[in-house]
Amino acid sequence: HHGWGVQVINDRTGPLNQFSAFGTYAYHLGLSEKTNLAAGIGAGINNITLNRDKLQFATAIDPSVYSSGYINRIRFDMNAGLYLYSADYFVGLSAQQIIPSDIVFSANVVKKLSTKPIPHFFATAGYRFLVNDVVNITPSLMIKYVNPLPVQPELNVKVQYMDKLWVAAGYRHQDGVTAMAGMYISNLFNIGYSYDYTTSNLHNFTKGTHELILGFTLGNRFGDSCPRNVW
Repeated sequence: HHGWGVQVINDRTGPLNQFSAFGTYAYHLGLSEKTNLAAGIGAGINNITLNRDKLQFATAIDPSVYSSGYINRIRFDMNAGLYLYSADYFVGLSAQQIIPSDIVFSANVVKKLSTKPIPHFFATAGYRFLVNDVVNITPSLMIKYVNPLPVQPELNVKVQYMDKLWVAAGYRHQDGVTAMAGMYISNLFNIGYSYDYTTSNLHNFTKGTHELILGFTLGNRFGDSCPRNVW
């Protein structure tokens, strides 16, 4: 019923670099023979670094930017979520960047300018339909909200064959499309791949993103190559 984990992310975009490290914990509670409720929390640090030397200004240096060349701030942050799931459906609610601590991008050169990370909220749901003995289809919907931006829906459809192979496609409203595929190699190991193509104005500056997923299922006492429940 208990799950522990570690999440480490390093995201670099031009002069900005964001590093985070979280310890995670989840508890799974059986509500019935086929339905479970999971509650999870992640807590750790988030470090945002700005390298001013990589900024290019048309005329002069912006005095509101930290003048020594680097800004380095470490802050505490938390994530949390609830997930109701069974072999046929799932419903989830989660939030990231719950603690809005200050991020400062100047050092009183002109005046102290600061901002705060905005909490990100997610709601998701899906249902698995059995087409026949070897094929099932799982349509799902994710809704994302970040104040003050409008709500952004994301639709996905996953087709799975014989609990061994799966392919999927998704559409993110006014932003992008995705294609995914994966395979359950054994009851201990699975592999997946996804490609995300941006359809908004950002597509002029990116050729899309590739993601490779390697999964290891430790302590799989049922010996299943494919999870019994919808994750």
